[in-house]
Amino acid sequence: MIRIFNGHDRKLNPEKTADIYRLRKRVFHDALKWDVQISGDQEIDHFDDANPIYVTSSASGGGKLRGALRLLPTLGPNMLADTFPQLMNGEPEIRSASIWESSRFCIDPDLLQDRSSNQVTIAAAELMCGVGELGLRSGISHIVTVTDIFLERMFRRMGCPGERIGKPLRIGSVIAVAVGWEVTEELLSQMKVMASISGDVLAVPQTLEEARIAA
Repeated sequence: MIRIFNGHDRKLNPEKTADIYRLRKRVFHDALKWDVQISGDQEIDHFDDANPIYVTSSASGGGKLRGALRLLPTLGPNMLADTFPQLMNGEPEIRSASIWESSRFCIDPDLLQDRSSNQVTIAAAELMCGVGELGLRSGISHIVTVTDIFLERMFRRMGCPGERIGKPLRIGSVIAVAVGWEVTEELLSQMKVMASISGDVLAVPQTLEEARIAA
């Protein structure tokens, strides 16, 4: 099941939010060796101060966190425009109320050791379907992201190939690429069929703006 955390939840449920940052450290710093900002056992950057939405996948019954990603509107601070503009290959930066950015997509590394249960695919598909449901409820036209070519291949296997915005470029140790997806009912249905997901994945149906409001 997909649950959403916002700025208010960071104050109300600091430990659950910390679980997201701990997972990000395990994935991006410990496993992938990316050059990211570390604070103790957590990975946090300045985009986490821009009132993002965190989309999370947990085991049934509200159990262990399986995966997470971060959503930000492209009208504000975002990684593609402000950190990796070179991936646009000279195209104008994306700033639109109808386009949001997904970043810090990560799956619990322990699931990678459990290939037989297909938990990696389920967690990843849940996250992407959660974004799709949020986007459709909100009238969003596209989701963009900065990713590496290995995750790009995984998205293709999940039935959501997306479209490259520019050519892949080596950034540090990573071959990075900017990818965009049109938010459509067809794409959401395709992902759910590929992952054998029936019904809605959002625990609480809502729009992006509703999810972003900090009480």
